[in-house]
Amino acid sequence: MTPNSSLKLSYCLQEWMRRDVLQFIEPLFPVEVLRSYIPQSGKKRRDRIFNAENTLLTMVVTAIQVDKSLQNSVNIFQEVFHRNQEATRKKVVEQMEQLREASAQSATKRGRPRLFKISNSPNKAKSISSNTAAFCKARERLELGLIHRVFEATRRNQGLDCVKTWHGRTVYNTDGTYFQMQDNPQIPEKYRAQKSANGTLQGYPQGLLQVLVQHGSGFVDNYRIAGRTESELKQMADISESIAPKSLILADDLYNCYAMISLWIKRGIDVIVPEKKGRSFEVIKEIAPGDQIVRLKKPTVIKPLVQHQELPRDLTLRRIIYADTIDPSIHHVLLTTILDESIEKSEIINKYSSRWDVEVTIREVKTMMGINIARGQSEQMVFKEMSVALIAYNLLRRIIAAATKGSAFSPETDVIQELLTNRSNALVDRKGRVYSRWAPGRPTRHISKGAQAHNSSQTREALSS
Repeated sequence: MTPNSSLKLSYCLQEWMRRDVLQFIEPLFPVEVLRSYIPQSGKKRRDRIFNAENTLLTMVVTAIQVDKSLQNSVNIFQEVFHRNQEATRKKVVEQMEQLREASAQSATKRGRPRLFKISNSPNKAKSISSNTAAFCKARERLELGLIHRVFEATRRNQGLDCVKTWHGRTVYNTDGTYFQMQDNPQIPEKYRAQKSANGTLQGYPQGLLQVLVQHGSGFVDNYRIAGRTESELKQMADISESIAPKSLILADDLYNCYAMISLWIKRGIDVIVPEKKGRSFEVIKEIAPGDQIVRLKKPTVIKPLVQHQELPRDLTLRRIIYADTIDPSIHHVLLTTILDESIEKSEIINKYSSRWDVEVTIREVKTMMGINIARGQSEQMVFKEMSVALIAYNLLRRIIAAATKGSAFSPETDVIQELLTNRSNALVDRKGRVYSRWAPGRPTRHISKGAQAHNSSQTREALSS
């Protein structure tokens, strides 16, 4: 049987390309997922330069670059390909010569002699054009299912010491953030939030990125992308299906929703959230000063989050009151589904106080990874762009976690912030549109929300009891 030298050459070139393109993240990249994936289209894979593996690897590398343009992606791939092209051919020639010598020393057989000729594919021999058309089409061919499969592999945390359970519970943080999209007809109208005087949708479209972050490692465990007008609670209800029972979620007061909490309780998931001001409750038991077991009644007007959701008449929760560390006259209130009295009040307060890192994670993913403005010109390309950015972020997080393995402390400085902070100034016109080639679109405005203090009469009575 004549050896398939062209296929061998392609395989060797692919191996060299992967190691050179990914560099330090190559050992962590789940290449086996790429090669075992069966295309949903059912079409046979062609031996392309920009095949699914090369295209996804180039997109991941571009995601950690400041310049995320298509031209920069092609330039990166072009440089690596040309550097490895001749070296790979020499390696295959040497292997073919070894086979030729081994065949000559073996006993002669009847029939036509074996040929050891390298019939290289034309697209492996010629230089790669700097034109971005081929890479652009390759990104469109790349199936979103493959990207999701790779993301699932990058969120696994086997062998990492930074992930520890809290009273037998895996802890997660969750939050949502908005990002801007391109003003393109291929972006659906559901992403436009502004309305004109006659009621028509207008303005730049915006998308909602809902993330579930693993506490301790910073890995993005799950995510959803939705329209600007869609609720974070709806997205979180969908994500909750993938959360294992006996987990703990740390969330802000938006998720202090009767339907959301009842859904988590039904699925065996604990939660710690701030109390909403003015919500009535009934005290069932006083565990300690500022530590109560309360009953919340079902609101008269309430909408279920999932289809056929049955809402109970009341919820039994734990209400914890504590003073602010800076201004003791201000008190904060937490509600939690953790009714185990062996877990002290101070432990719950300290655990929720560590929730701030979800804000850091979203800032890193959105701002420092450069996806606060999506570059995709269609809804599918936006999904691919965001998913690839999360893959790259999880790989970088894995490097940070591996660097601290076996140590008693985490890095004092954030490695991602040091390496990926974009210090370049955007060029903005009078209409607020950015015309920098590295950040297209209109920049978003960051509005900070101040924390609201809860100092009701019920709180004072609970503290004085």
